[in-house]
Amino acid sequence: MSIICWIMGVTPAQIAALRATPGLVQGLVALAQGEQYDSRFDEAMKRASPEQRKRFEQLDADLKKSQAAARQQVAGLGALEPAISLEKSWYTLHYLFTGHIGPGDAPGDLLMTGEDVGPDLGYGPARIQTEAATQDFRRFLDGQEVERLQARLDLNEMRQMGVYAMPMGSGSDEQYTNELRAEVAHFFALLRDYVRKMADQGDGLLIWWI
Repeated sequence: MSIICWIMGVTPAQIAALRATPGLVQGLVALAQGEQYDSRFDEAMKRASPEQRKRFEQLDADLKKSQAAARQQVAGLGALEPAISLEKSWYTLHYLFTGHIGPGDAPGDLLMTGEDVGPDLGYGPARIQTEAATQDFRRFLDGQEVERLQARLDLNEMRQMGVYAMPMGSGSDEQYTNELRAEVAHFFALLRDYVRKMADQGDGLLIWWI
């Protein structure tokens, strides 16, 4: 099983609503992940056999029902920001930001800290980051450079420390390091730009792992 990190921008009013009614988190998660599923479903259908199409169509119908229920559940929250997924690369980014693999107490630790809200989603509850914390994280990310983050990659050290999802197999360390460099460049830019947008809007963040 993979541990995937998701991030969604939430307004101050939405944060207040989630604190008041933590069960709303489940609806937000279902909708956010459903949107990504929809795009992947369309691609899968293009390559599917007739038998697979029937199975996929039934799964899609079931998901659409769940999404409709989730949409009704969170209707009172107003317009929702599209969520982003950092896939498994979130842990590499956290390590490069902080130099450690667990949570701490610094702006660079934002991906593993925050205020618990709602039920356990499989790897713990979702976490709220306030508008102020999001502003701090934005300033932290603005001070980072992709090249410096990539230069901190040390495959052997990261494996020894237990950084999650290190590449394994028959490839060379050089090959795997290059893969990590590409992941860092892509997902750091995705995270930085998203956090900038939320900070500019005066929003906070909701973070969860599935």
